[in-house]
Amino acid sequence: MPIATADVVVIGAGVRGTSIAYHLAKAGIHVVVVDKGFICSGTSGATFALTSVLGNMPLEYTALSFASVELYAGLAEELQCDLEYEQGNQVFEIIEHEHELPAARKYVQRLLAVPGIRAQVLTPEEVRELEPNVSPEIAGGVICHQDGHLDPFRLTFGYADAATRLGATILPYHTVTGITVAAGRVREVVTDQGTIGCDWVVNAAGIGAAEIGRMVGVEVPIVPCRGQVVTTEPLPGLINQPLGSLKPNRAGPILIGAVYEFAGLDPTTRLETIADKIARAIRIVPALSTAKMIRCWSGFRPWAIDGLPILGATDAVTGFLIATGHSGFSLGQITGKLITELVITGGTSIPIDNFSVDRFLEGRYAFPLEAFRALQMAEA
Repeated sequence: MPIATADVVVIGAGVRGTSIAYHLAKAGIHVVVVDKGFICSGTSGATFALTSVLGNMPLEYTALSFASVELYAGLAEELQCDLEYEQGNQVFEIIEHEHELPAARKYVQRLLAVPGIRAQVLTPEEVRELEPNVSPEIAGGVICHQDGHLDPFRLTFGYADAATRLGATILPYHTVTGITVAAGRVREVVTDQGTIGCDWVVNAAGIGAAEIGRMVGVEVPIVPCRGQVVTTEPLPGLINQPLGSLKPNRAGPILIGAVYEFAGLDPTTRLETIADKIARAIRIVPALSTAKMIRCWSGFRPWAIDGLPILGATDAVTGFLIATGHSGFSLGQITGKLITELVITGGTSIPIDNFSVDRFLEGRYAFPLEAFRALQMAEA
C-alpha cells in the first residue's frame, strides 16, 4: 500500500534536499522528502557551512557558486528564521609566506573574470585591521566580499519548516530500498515503510547518492571525503569571522579544520592527522596556543571524483534528477532554484550541462589522481 503520492520525491533531508523541497513547494509542487535519518543528520550537520565563492574552481563552478550566494539576500526573512548569516569581510585564506603571494594574486586575477565578483589580496596590515589578533608575521590574505557563512542547522531546518508550511511532507527515518522505473520513467520510491508514487525523484542523498543511483541503473561517482574538525572552548571576540580553516560561532568556540581524507566510511577522528592544522592555526592566531580543545569530530562530504557538483537530469532515466557533491551550503539556493525549473519547464535559467552525471559516461571531466586512488581503495 502506498504511504503517500507526490509530484516529486526528494531523497535526502540535508541542505540540498530541504532547499529543493522549499523551492518546489513555493512553486506549488507537491513534494515529499524522505531520509534514512533526520533533518540535517548527515553531512549538512558536520560542516563549517561556508557560503564560498572563492574556493570553488574552475570558473564555471565559481560562477554557479556566485549565482547561488547572490540568492541568499533576504532569505532569512523569507524563511522566517535567523540564519546567523554574515557576508563580506571573510578572509578566504591567510598567506603565511612571501613566496606564496604571486600565486595568490594570479588566483584572484582568474576569479575576477567572473562578472560581479569582488576579491583581492590583502596586506598583513589590512588583515589585522579586520582581525587584530592575527599574527603580524603573516604575509597577507585573500578575501572575497561575496563569501559568507551561516549556521547549518538553522538554514536546513529553516528550509524544512518553510517547506512544510507550504504543504511539503518530510518523512524522517524512511530508508529507500528501491525505485520503480517503468517505460524508462520513474514511477515510485520504495521505502522500508511503504511506497510513494511520483513523477520525479531527486537524488539528494549526499554520500548515499551512489547507492540511490544504482537503484535506477545510473552510476553516480561519489566518494566519501572525511573532514575532521577541532572545537575549542568558548573564546568570544578572539576572531570575528572565518579565517581560512578557522571559524568562530556566536556561542564563542572556534572551529579548526578541516583535514580532507579519502578514507572510506571510517568516522574515526585522529588528532595526529589534524595536528598540522592546529599548529597552523596557532601560527595565525597565537592566542590559540593556550586554548583548551573540547571536542574533535568528523563528517563526510560527498565528493564527485572530478571535484565538481553533480546536478541535473540524466538521459538514462526520465524523471530522475541528481543534486549532490561538495559545497552544499554554497550551492544550496541555486540547487533548489534549478531543480525546480527542471521539474516545471524541463530546462534551467543557467546552463548546467557540464555538471550533469552524464559527463562521466561521455568523458567530459578531469579525473584527479587523489580521487581516483580513493575510488580504487573503495572498490578493493
